[in-house]
Amino acid sequence: MKRAEDCKDELKKYLADYRYQPALTKVLDAASDADFDQEKINEIVLWKVNRYAKLSADSLADLNSAAKIEPGKHRDAKECIEKLLRGAGVDLPMASTFLRFRNPDTFQIVDRHAYRAVTGDSYPLYSYSKESEKVALYFEYLDRLRVLADQAGLSFKDMDRILYIFDKQENGAL
Repeated sequence: MKRAEDCKDELKKYLADYRYQPALTKVLDAASDADFDQEKINEIVLWKVNRYAKLSADSLADLNSAAKIEPGKHRDAKECIEKLLRGAGVDLPMASTFLRFRNPDTFQIVDRHAYRAVTGDSYPLYSYSKESEKVALYFEYLDRLRVLADQAGLSFKDMDRILYIFDKQENGAL
């Protein structure tokens, strides 16, 4: 095992290879002179857990347009979802979260807990799964979720929260 203190004179060369979250790192490095607010703390947390997602202007425009998509018409957001999935740091659970907060009457979060609660199966996707598989799964999930909400007499916009707690309490850890 090589220890850093045994290589003191050579340590600086490793800085040239540091490429962790480069855009956000630059922003955070420049922020050290200003007072921190909750927004800055949130950025630091996202940096630390490697979950910072920088969306393109085009993706943001599509996401904002998704606010106008009517309940049950979620397939109209196909292009938006595809663009979101192409963004660095964005997979289907994150993309669905953006959409849910933009338009909760039409979109809900899909994650491992919610998917298992609805289907009884483990979440079948991975980061390397095809974009088309992710979109198809999400639309099928939303279809099932809408039926479940109607059958249970629940508000669609509350379903992700209900399913998350249901799954944790009834099915346990993932």
